[in-house]
Amino acid sequence: MPVVLIVDDDSAFRTVIRTLFESSSGFEACFAAENGAEAIAKAKQVPPNLAVLDFSLPEMNGLQLAQELRAIAPKMPIFLLTADSDADTEKQALASGVTAVFSKRDDLTTLVDNARAVCGLE
Repeated sequence: MPVVLIVDDDSAFRTVIRTLFESSSGFEACFAAENGAEAIAKAKQVPPNLAVLDFSLPEMNGLQLAQELRAIAPKMPIFLLTADSDADTEKQALASGVTAVFSKRDDLTTLVDNARAVCGLE
């Protein structure tokens, strides 16, 4: 069963995402981190099957973190969450190894549905 790494510096939003994944059957566990360094350390301890990253993180942004995680797990799907998505951000994200970009303002069940699909749960 897939393990999900959730990285967001907003603890309330991390909790919302974690709850969505934990209530969706098929995911084994969710690990949460509030910054890139913590996310990298957790990914090295327990390699996730999927990473969900906030674009705006302290110290390194979500695109930089995506590149670091890609070096650890080259085939792992990476989803990027952003409050202000635009075509340039999405283009940069995809070039940085991000699988898909989602807006925090959209219905987040689509995030979980896409996660189920890329993790082979559908």
